[in-house]
Amino acid sequence: MRLTDPVIGGGPKIQVEYVGFDSLGVKSMCTLVRTPEVTITIDPGASIESASFPLPEKRRRQLLRERAEACRQACMKSQAIAISHYHLDHFIPRRDANIYAGKILFAKSVDDLPQRQKNRAKTFHRSIDGLPEQVVWADGRRFRFKKTEIAFSVPIWHGSFHAEPGKVIMTEIKRGKEKALITSDVSGPTSRETTDLICASKAQTVVLDGYPTYHLGRFATNLDLVLSIINVCRILATKTLSTMVIDHHMARDYRYPALFKLAYEKADKLGRQFGTAAELAGRTSAVLQGYQDYGPTRWHRWTPLELDEARRILQKALAESKTATGRTPPSDFDTQSDWLEQFDRWVA
Repeated sequence: MRLTDPVIGGGPKIQVEYVGFDSLGVKSMCTLVRTPEVTITIDPGASIESASFPLPEKRRRQLLRERAEACRQACMKSQAIAISHYHLDHFIPRRDANIYAGKILFAKSVDDLPQRQKNRAKTFHRSIDGLPEQVVWADGRRFRFKKTEIAFSVPIWHGSFHAEPGKVIMTEIKRGKEKALITSDVSGPTSRETTDLICASKAQTVVLDGYPTYHLGRFATNLDLVLSIINVCRILATKTLSTMVIDHHMARDYRYPALFKLAYEKADKLGRQFGTAAELAGRTSAVLQGYQDYGPTRWHRWTPLELDEARRILQKALAESKTATGRTPPSDFDTQSDWLEQFDRWVA
């Protein structure tokens, strides 16, 4: 299969399959997307959940084997593979002809990666040399497979501005009036710039990496969580949206239904399909099932994040012009009137 460039027309709906996700019990965001012209697997990696995940290690390893094989099978069915960045839960870092031979590999450029990730990426690309039909640095580019268009965002931060993990690229698949967007690791998002890009895509289906609440009190703050909720609610209000999968980092913490209560309420009010990959498939998320079956690990007491408390957190941070840990706030965290207006418009 070669990249082609005819006019894009109408066609059947895009089919999205959630192959490996944290709500299914592994660190992963592997998504398979089918159109009549092309099948593409995005981020086909999987890693074992950490000890804070409330499942016995034997069960976590079993789930890893199952989901890793599912990721591999998805690649084998695909004509194209996309790698948004080079963390080990987002790609398969070995020479495997069944995965990579004859495929078009759309990959994040190594140019603006942190050194450790850059070294891993270069080693990987050397290891698969000669297998893919094409290796394409995808950052900010668009490609056409007859009536299907696959587009990649410019590099965006893996989380907050100048986040240590570096940058990732989002993947958009369009056919006619149908569009799906897979964000990869936006960690929330907390960035207004990233939220702008997601909203501007006008996708009917958004597969979103939810905020990593398991970092609260260490690498993250309550303000970050509130900013994420504002941005998620703003995306939910996009007129074209019908379905949002919110998963990955968010679904590693069994407190997430309470901490994201406002987002679930907003989705229900707007009539959107909203939840983890497991929930949208009618299943209990693995982290919740583990909590129900085996009890708590790290967190023993918590309360839902209600509207008044979220507003208080935002007002306090705005008054102090800094986050609760004293970090310099994001560059777009600026005026009191602006963020309170955003909160009242999208969340309240």
